[in-house]
Amino acid sequence: ASFVAELMVQTGERMGKSMVALITDMDQPLGRKIGNSLEVIEVLDVLRGEGPEDLRELCLELAGWMFHLGKVSKSVEIGKKLAAEQIQSGKALEKFRQMVELQGGDPHSLDDVKKLPQAKHTLVLTSPRAGYVSRMECEAFGTACVVLGGGRSKKEDTVDPAVGIVLHRKVGDSVSKDDALCTIHYNSQVLADQAKEILLGSFIYSDTSPSEHRPLIHKVIRSSGGN
Repeated sequence: ASFVAELMVQTGERMGKSMVALITDMDQPLGRKIGNSLEVIEVLDVLRGEGPEDLRELCLELAGWMFHLGKVSKSVEIGKKLAAEQIQSGKALEKFRQMVELQGGDPHSLDDVKKLPQAKHTLVLTSPRAGYVSRMECEAFGTACVVLGGGRSKKEDTVDPAVGIVLHRKVGDSVSKDDALCTIHYNSQVLADQAKEILLGSFIYSDTSPSEHRPLIHKVIRSSGGN
């Protein structure tokens, strides 16, 4: 990922553009929700100043860099403060509403998320043991979502925007036996059973709390012309 990011930044620099790439942590899913409709709901939470801390933090960081690169703010930190102000004032959500309208979407769904596609069934996946979540197989969560119908394994596949996964535990969290790990939102029992088997092997446990704190942003790659 770092090599690809550096290549993109170098390409942008040759085109006379100031570019920055952030290498972010992908050893566990970002936020709590996986799946088309579920992720939109989580986006709306962030635009209202709520939502998971890691997702909020990364959104502000990215917005701060965009404000800075666009010469709207003198620094990334000032850009982050500006982004936070846009959220707090409601201007960010209103801009998103305008984007939805311009693309032919239903802006009323932003105020009533029940108007968004919803799965007919849910299944709670529970922990088989007590301990700590020491690691999560991030790729497997994406695979499980595709299996449910939330993505395409081939271009002819139809995407079901309602299905997905809501996480209740992430790396570092303690669990007791039978605690909820995640909730599977599904429309097909056969597909839900397949996804369940994938997800059961996606949570890795330890008897002690993980001591290593993984940063959300591992590296920032800038073009030499960047500020």
